[in-house]
Amino acid sequence: MEYVAELRRLAQDCNYGNTLEQKLRDRLVCGINEDRIQRRLLSEVDLTCEKALSIAVAAETANKNAQDLQNPSMSGKCFKLHKSSQQRSTFKNSSIQECYRCKGQHHPAECKFKQEKCHACKKVGHIARACRNKSKQEGKATFGMKKEPLRSSYRSHNVQEHREESHTDSSEEDSFPLRSMNFQIGRMSDISMRKVDPYTESMKVNGKRVQFEIDTGCSLTVMNEKTFQDTWRSNKCPPIKPVKIKLETYTGEAVEVVGAAQVKVRYKTQRAKLPLLVVKGDGPTLLGRGWLEELKLSWEEIKARHQDSKIHHVSVEKNKKHLDESLQSILSKHEEVFKEELGTLKGTKATIHVNEDATPRFYRPRSIPYAMRAKVDEEIDRLLKEDVITPVKYSEWAAPVVPILKPEGTVRLCGDYKLTVNVVSTLEQYPIPRVEDLFNALSKGVQFSKLDMSHAYQQILMEENSKKYLTVNTHRGLFTYNRLPFGVASAPAIFQRTMESLLKGIPMVAVYLDDVLVSGVDAADHIKNLDEVLTRLNEAGLRLKRNKCVFMRDEVEYLGYRVDAQGLHPMDKKVKAIHEAPAPKNVTELKSFLGLLNYYNKFLPNLATTLAPLHELLKQDGKWKWHKEQEEAFAAAKGLLHSSDVLVHYSADRELILSSDASPYGVGAVLSHIMEDGTERPIGFASRTLQPAETRYSQLDKEGLAVIFGIEKFHKYLYGRSFTVFTDHKPLIYLFNEKKSIPQMGSPRVQRWAVKLSAYKYNIVYKPGKHHANADALSRLPVPVTLKKEERLEQVLMMDVLEESLINADQIKRWTSKDPVLSQVHEFLLKGWPNGDNEDLNLKPYSQRRRELSVRDGCILWGARVVIPPKGRGGMLQLLHQTHTGMTKMKGLARSYMWWPGMDLDVERTVHACSECQAHQKEPVPAPLHPWEWPESPWSRIHVDYAGPFLGEMFLVIVDAHSKWLDIYPTKACTSHVTIAKLRQSFSVYGIPKMLVSDNGTCFTSAEFETFMKRNGITHVRSAPFHPSSNGLAERAVQTFKEGMKKMKEGDIQTRLARFLFSYRITPHATTGLSPAELLMSRKLRSTLDLVVPDLKTKVRHKQMKQKRDHDAHCKERGFTPGDDVLIRNYSYGPKWIPGVIQTSTGPLSYSVCVGTGHVVKRHVDQVRARVTDPGLPVEIERERVIVPEATQKVVECAGTAQSQGSVERNSDVQEESVRSTTLETETDSEIIKAPGARCSTRERRAPDYLKDFVR
Repeated sequence: MEYVAELRRLAQDCNYGNTLEQKLRDRLVCGINEDRIQRRLLSEVDLTCEKALSIAVAAETANKNAQDLQNPSMSGKCFKLHKSSQQRSTFKNSSIQECYRCKGQHHPAECKFKQEKCHACKKVGHIARACRNKSKQEGKATFGMKKEPLRSSYRSHNVQEHREESHTDSSEEDSFPLRSMNFQIGRMSDISMRKVDPYTESMKVNGKRVQFEIDTGCSLTVMNEKTFQDTWRSNKCPPIKPVKIKLETYTGEAVEVVGAAQVKVRYKTQRAKLPLLVVKGDGPTLLGRGWLEELKLSWEEIKARHQDSKIHHVSVEKNKKHLDESLQSILSKHEEVFKEELGTLKGTKATIHVNEDATPRFYRPRSIPYAMRAKVDEEIDRLLKEDVITPVKYSEWAAPVVPILKPEGTVRLCGDYKLTVNVVSTLEQYPIPRVEDLFNALSKGVQFSKLDMSHAYQQILMEENSKKYLTVNTHRGLFTYNRLPFGVASAPAIFQRTMESLLKGIPMVAVYLDDVLVSGVDAADHIKNLDEVLTRLNEAGLRLKRNKCVFMRDEVEYLGYRVDAQGLHPMDKKVKAIHEAPAPKNVTELKSFLGLLNYYNKFLPNLATTLAPLHELLKQDGKWKWHKEQEEAFAAAKGLLHSSDVLVHYSADRELILSSDASPYGVGAVLSHIMEDGTERPIGFASRTLQPAETRYSQLDKEGLAVIFGIEKFHKYLYGRSFTVFTDHKPLIYLFNEKKSIPQMGSPRVQRWAVKLSAYKYNIVYKPGKHHANADALSRLPVPVTLKKEERLEQVLMMDVLEESLINADQIKRWTSKDPVLSQVHEFLLKGWPNGDNEDLNLKPYSQRRRELSVRDGCILWGARVVIPPKGRGGMLQLLHQTHTGMTKMKGLARSYMWWPGMDLDVERTVHACSECQAHQKEPVPAPLHPWEWPESPWSRIHVDYAGPFLGEMFLVIVDAHSKWLDIYPTKACTSHVTIAKLRQSFSVYGIPKMLVSDNGTCFTSAEFETFMKRNGITHVRSAPFHPSSNGLAERAVQTFKEGMKKMKEGDIQTRLARFLFSYRITPHATTGLSPAELLMSRKLRSTLDLVVPDLKTKVRHKQMKQKRDHDAHCKERGFTPGDDVLIRNYSYGPKWIPGVIQTSTGPLSYSVCVGTGHVVKRHVDQVRARVTDPGLPVEIERERVIVPEATQKVVECAGTAQSQGSVERNSDVQEESVRSTTLETETDSEIIKAPGARCSTRERRAPDYLKDFVR
């Protein structure tokens, strides 16, 4: 053991990582010099370090026991430590002494780590660096390791008396040595030391047989507190009186003294009344010199019994070795049942029986804080991987999922089935076994093994038709459970029936839900039964949690009882809250304690006489005097409470009640039965002090903590059966109501508690404080406990480093304390809200949410959101809007972190008042959309336009309508000659397109450009004059280019342009879903992977049609026929509107109009109005119809685009817009169409009335 401990110490400086246990195992096997043990280890399959150490220790123990039998004279060998006043001083001042507490060079009594707790063995008195990890093997010689001598120690009683010198008067505390504690005596290689079994004797103390360990080095007779309470459980327990005495060990450690009791001792024919000292700890009962002087022991009989016990010990060790080997064989045989994987029960599936008239219940998903979203996604992925859940597209049933943050930082997902399936399903009716029936099957058991299931419920598959009822709704969609989940009301009965059916017929086996207890009439029978249980579990496909199973123990804890060969014993911890309750310190605490006693006064005879000294304190006009008689009365009263006259045993047939309460510094709970006569009698008590962080909880959270504390403390009694929770805090009725959903805006801890409660069948009831004295007293006199400190969770609100100071939690705390409204809310949350209707209007928004408000570190929280004081709200609004996000996104971000009354209105006002946001707002498009047809091949239709002057230059922008490929050329001028040169350069790379779309700039309307188009066979389409949205694709490309160039500051224009184009071309486009490079070149730039191009035509067409539907919902269709009298927009000198006559339609939304004396111009429908020549009619009539003459359908079809309605995306995608008009002609407004079309009939055509409800 020492060798392994030293190896572990040396390995602390090595970076072995996950291979540490393998390295230790190999070093251990190689270091053994006994061939027989080494061969045994090398023959083992799947040998671990722990297993190798166990086998080696067992072999070495057997060898030593055999040597003791062969050479009994060695057992009498001992060493004597002589009493010397100089010896201790020399030992203390030795400069070469190594401290066994910390490995330092000083005496252990002077070590600063004397009160520290070892992280390795969890014992107090040393640190992990110096831990020897000897446990029960202390004092034994090492088993032949090939190693350097290691420093060791052994445990021994004091063999000399030492009384500290004191210069104080007689009133000071006396000091007595009690028992030695691990001191250094040299190297084990220098002296061969053996552990000697203690000499023991038994005698009757106050009528109870007590076994003592004789210790002549101890001045007094001592017993630890636990043994004292176990020995005398009834009201005959000897009263413990406080004493002023100080005990210390040989090395100077202090031993905490509880008190002393005067007891009656009977030894053979001798009788005496002697003092018994009660101390803290778990050591044996020591018979000291004080009693040895009064009693004459039978030393010859004691020595003979001691010699016989050594021989018996060797026999027991041999039998134990055989049993250990049998147990290891069984566990090795069933290794599969302990695999760390989720088991699956074979042949059985769980079914949820839903009422036939049940209406499906579907609840939307609850919002998840951004800080938890990544962890929730990780847990969903894990459940998907283990096939616990399956995604579904549709479900009539859905429960909202509630993420619960575990202490280790992971998330557990729980469905709030209280809203859905638990309400409408028929509860499984299968009896949970009674405690008496379970232990009746184990009545002849000698040893016990307890098995614990791993993820018990989830090992049962769900029946196919029942899965739909267990659907949960998350932010990632709907998921249904394939396995029985936590929180379903029928789960306990389903699991109990399954386990009993599986293990039926095996003798001496008790099953209570996921806990299985196995025993036998002897060790062989126990092994046989355990083998059968593990076999059935393995064959059924179930898995056990190895680290929570115990095997072949003399006693185990099961269902709140201690089980051993003698029978069933109540657990001491049930009345620990009474035993260790501190004495009252003031009148308030005393009244609470007296209220607890009066609560059970029906069962306590002569209570008034016992409590008379305590009642005297209530009559002393505020003077608090706690003397000896009050202490004795207090101890006697506590003895009455845990006597058999008050406490009752747990019964599965009686109604169960849990009462809980909280005080400013503690929580308490009482578990009780309602008896046949209607009285309430306790089963157990529990209490504890609050952690420093818990003392700052709001009163609501403290009361909730008390309920959870009671349920966790008495879980074994409550789980699987109905019970009632009594509380004196009304808001808990709303939060923990078993018929209501888990509160969405409750604090995270309240949500976590509500999910935990959803696994129980309970009814929560309000009980006024004056009738709630039992739990109230426990909360005001809590048992002091040391709890793990709660880790502080920090929320990161911003990732940018700002020049100005950020608003943090400390600042909010200061503002909250200074704000008159929030400071009052803070006080109400800690002390309780006042009753009454005359409430300040400023407090109303907070009082309406009082059940969901909590306090943390001086800040008020609504759920997980921080309540921002008025002084910080302006700064938070600026912080939220610094990136000028839209109103909806800004509200969503704010709701994830903060809240104050009217926050949404403040956000809206902030966005509306932002000058930057107003400057970038886009105007609505008035005309209906007519999308361009998407070309089926790349570079068949291109759109061109000029951007600039911009950055001191003009830029020719070319965009491909199929792939959205963008080509940009900087120029100094935008003449036709320069434009043609740049287009030739582009065509030389990508080819000549079939069609080119441009606006009516002079560089595109010149004869030189038209000649270039004709010579290359390109159809040139120009948009309507002064209507740039008709060439929306190019216009949008210009906008994206400018915004992208503005954001880049480094490099010259050529460098910035190249970077922009490269980024744009490799980024997937929002319309096509693919990058322009993939569509144009059929490959990704700088990639060896080819992606299959999806059917982009349909996708783009659908997107265009959606844009058209959205736009047309707010527009009216207008059309004209040849020969209609109209007014057209005049962009030259003269009146704004001039008369004309429609000649022909040049496109879906453009016309050629004859004006004046035969001049023909082209106009878009938005530039044309109907003209009425009859003076009796209104001036303006719009013919709300579209009539396209057949003659005009021969023209080449074109379409317009609409301006983009979305914000510019970060990847600078060019959002293609629908075009409203187009034409095939190349004439400008000044050109004349000499052959106007024939005038068509002006007869109005109207659809019949029965078609008015249909969309055309």
